[in-house]
Amino acid sequence: MVDGPKRRLPIVGGAPPGAAPPGGGTGGPEKRRLPVLQSGGDDEGEERPPWHWIALGTVATFIAWLPLAGLANTLLRRMIERTGDAGAQGSVRLAMVGLNAIAFVLAGVAGGYLVGRFGGRAGRREAAASGAVVAVLAWALALTEGAPAGALVWALLLAVMVAIGGASSYAGGRAGLRARSAGAPRSS
Repeated sequence: MVDGPKRRLPIVGGAPPGAAPPGGGTGGPEKRRLPVLQSGGDDEGEERPPWHWIALGTVATFIAWLPLAGLANTLLRRMIERTGDAGAQGSVRLAMVGLNAIAFVLAGVAGGYLVGRFGGRAGRREAAASGAVVAVLAWALALTEGAPAGALVWALLLAVMVAIGGASSYAGGRAGLRARSAGAPRSS
């Protein structure tokens, strides 16, 4: 190693060594400020088109429905384990349909509420559409499982599921719109 004074390498576009810093400041390097990319939060960018909220409501409904259906089916499994006689099987099947329908309704209301509350230009119609899409997807999944039933039964099941999904999501969207208008800042 060389024991001597340290040499500084020249900086392209910089002042020659030993020159006074610009602006009469100290000899340290000039600080550069980076541009701020985020604004104060007033401008959040472009608003999503309403049809995006149908997809978001569909995903939200599925996310809410899966744990609710899991809980309902766990309760039903315990009911089936308790009842060993053949006479109770009819009531267990009725409970199975009822609990799963309640789980579907609650999930539809939750997904519709999300669309209504945060949907921008989306409203009740998009919320109802998201519930109907969930119903069609769930019906198609059940159809691929191959449960034995005729075409008329499957068509009726589709109509009932779309009606339940659309109505519950519509109600959730309506509640979300009311919450949005209640939480909106009032201008004087």
